[in-house]
Amino acid sequence: MSMRAFVIFGLLVAVLGFCARPPSAPDIRYPCEWPGSPGFAGNIDKVGIVQPSGICFHPVRKTFFVVSDEGEVFEMRTDGTAVFSQKVPGDLEDVTVDPRTGLLYIVVEGEDVILEFDPDKRAVTRRFPVNREFDGNPNFLQKQTDRYDNGIESLVFVPDDGHPEGGTFYAGNQEDPPCIMELFVPLKTGGGDAPEARILRVLPFKMDDPSGLAYDPMKKHLYAIDDADNIFVEITLEGKLVREYAFPGNDQESFAWDDEGYLYITQDSGGIIKLKDLRR
Repeated sequence: MSMRAFVIFGLLVAVLGFCARPPSAPDIRYPCEWPGSPGFAGNIDKVGIVQPSGICFHPVRKTFFVVSDEGEVFEMRTDGTAVFSQKVPGDLEDVTVDPRTGLLYIVVEGEDVILEFDPDKRAVTRRFPVNREFDGNPNFLQKQTDRYDNGIESLVFVPDDGHPEGGTFYAGNQEDPPCIMELFVPLKTGGGDAPEARILRVLPFKMDDPSGLAYDPMKKHLYAIDDADNIFVEITLEGKLVREYAFPGNDQESFAWDDEGYLYITQDSGGIIKLKDLRR
């Protein structure tokens, strides 16, 4: 083989090798460590939540709210001990909070409905079905019919002082189609007799299974995890990738930070793991 042919062959092997690498298996591990205090490494859930699917930190109450596939809402302290639990029928997939009102919003998979939950009353106060239409297609979001649905899997509220509703929601749809989208929900205007959430836009960023979402108000960036590939991404609100990491845990369903920089990850297989986030 001539030197020129050898060089061309080497370049071809390198290109093919790069293309063959899984795009969702980054080499950079998420920068975190286990807290040093006894009892905090590993699963901190002292409640024993079955299939914890969503988590958010309440900035006023300084506690976490966790929802489960089994139709329960839990309030817990940062050490994993319980404050209360409340039954809410449905396959609850994620929970988020409006920091100005303190109200929680829970997405029910399969039904694709957003529930407004008052943590003081411990009750659902409003329901917002998600209109499945987008860009002229009335069935852009496919209705799921089996028990183990693949609809809206993640939800986060993004405050905006200039928005008539106080902000919008971003949601991750697991399948048919897999995507991250921005939702308009009539939180203040009410939406008339039949208030609906509707899709404003679909972000160009592609992810097979956006199982969890979070928002950083300082950076004004979204964070998303894909439990199928164990990855964590930071993206802009326009859907541009900023960073990507390999993410710890198994079957990661959701994640949230407390006000001390600790990261909490719910796992569908069970447990809530607590880590010190070295990025914060």
